[in-house]
Amino acid sequence: METQTSPNKGVSSVIRQKAHSFEEEQKARIIAVCSGKMKYADVLNFIENEIEQSKKMSNFRYTIKCWKSDGAYQLNKAITEVFGVARAKQDSQPSGGETPIETLDIILADGTRTKVPYGTIDMSDLGEGSSISIAYDADKHRLEVKGKCQYKFQSLMDDIIARTKELLATESIYKNQILEITDINEPKIMNLDGIDKQLMVLSQKTEFELQPLRSRIFYPEKCIQKGIPLKYGCLLEGKYGTGKTLYAFKLAKDAVAHNWAFIYLKNPEILAEVLRMCQVIDRSGYGVVVFVEDIDQVTRGNRDAKLQDILNTLDGGDTKDLNVITLFTTNHIELIEPTFLRGKRIGSVITMDCLDAETAEKFIKASFTEKEGYILDGDFTDVYKYIEGAGIAPAFMAEIVESAKSKLIFMDDNKVTPFHIKASVESYQRQVALAQKKDVTETPPERLVKALREVLGTSELSKVEPILQIIEEHWDVERDDYKD
Repeated sequence: METQTSPNKGVSSVIRQKAHSFEEEQKARIIAVCSGKMKYADVLNFIENEIEQSKKMSNFRYTIKCWKSDGAYQLNKAITEVFGVARAKQDSQPSGGETPIETLDIILADGTRTKVPYGTIDMSDLGEGSSISIAYDADKHRLEVKGKCQYKFQSLMDDIIARTKELLATESIYKNQILEITDINEPKIMNLDGIDKQLMVLSQKTEFELQPLRSRIFYPEKCIQKGIPLKYGCLLEGKYGTGKTLYAFKLAKDAVAHNWAFIYLKNPEILAEVLRMCQVIDRSGYGVVVFVEDIDQVTRGNRDAKLQDILNTLDGGDTKDLNVITLFTTNHIELIEPTFLRGKRIGSVITMDCLDAETAEKFIKASFTEKEGYILDGDFTDVYKYIEGAGIAPAFMAEIVESAKSKLIFMDDNKVTPFHIKASVESYQRQVALAQKKDVTETPPERLVKALREVLGTSELSKVEPILQIIEEHWDVERDDYKD
């Protein structure tokens, strides 16, 4: 199978010239030797020896830190720039048939798919019997390239690998993309087209506190000119539903629009590994924004090896010179180990709060617009204050608005009154109160075990076995009562 891409003529000519330079140097050396006072027989012996040496094969082995699909794609592109085509090798089977050619399916940023040779690639242009074998080490996150070629072409392979690394750094298939990483070796491109439709209301204070983060994303050149490093850490904290994740996803679209890559990391436990992988695409644009939810899951409790690895990676040589912006969220800032918040790891801690009277007004007016056919009828000042006093998070206010709109549909009315909003808020409050009443049915040992889980995490619960035994003996309960 052949995979053809449009070769970069400039790069191709430069690399080919290096191969020709080697040959010209050897020719000049042979001519110089033969032009001397050597006997004819000695000249023949010398030339025979040169012919033998030129046909000798050289083994090579390279490793490239990268994601599998990106590495295979860019290596194929580098090979194609030199030779115009990469040919996957097809082996014969004992039965006389041929094994299927191995290829890798690549999904590009625009959603199109392409196949590139993988496994063993024929490289006869580097001498008869020359080939490249491509594999991926998932544990070390690197492409392994090995094979053989005639000795005189060894430097050409060096150039192909160097070009591959350059393409990975500057033309990654993940350049200016929003990526979701669950499996560190297989980033997936996210589609956030619908995120713009979701209402985001921020207070004036929050908007102001977000400016250092947004300045780096929107105006990186100005920051660089003023000596402000693009590397930055920001923690969004607040109760559930206050818009932390929604804001991060809206920021993701702004980031890629301003030549950044954006990574959404679902599992905070692989944060250090992902930060190290950012070295691969750091030069594909201004840098990388890494978004991690619930960072308290890996930064609570004692300073263990996992937390230390995160701190070292944020501080140390792995990311020191990288333009990486880390954006974290937490619902429980009180659980985070204080050292995580020190120094330049976290440049700002921003509280995403419930609606106050000001943001409640913005939310209601943005939710019931004339464009949609709604009319706000009456003075809502007291309603806005009531919402502030109720401590309602934006996510739940969206549900309240939805409830009010559905009631207006039933009444076939487009006039929104203070009564409609306040009644819907009160209905929500009753529901919350009923949900909280159920909590009193928990027994003291159940509440204690629940608290231990929250503080230590389920993975650490085995360390408090003596406490659990005391609970069972003192309250006469069985392990099955709370094992879930």
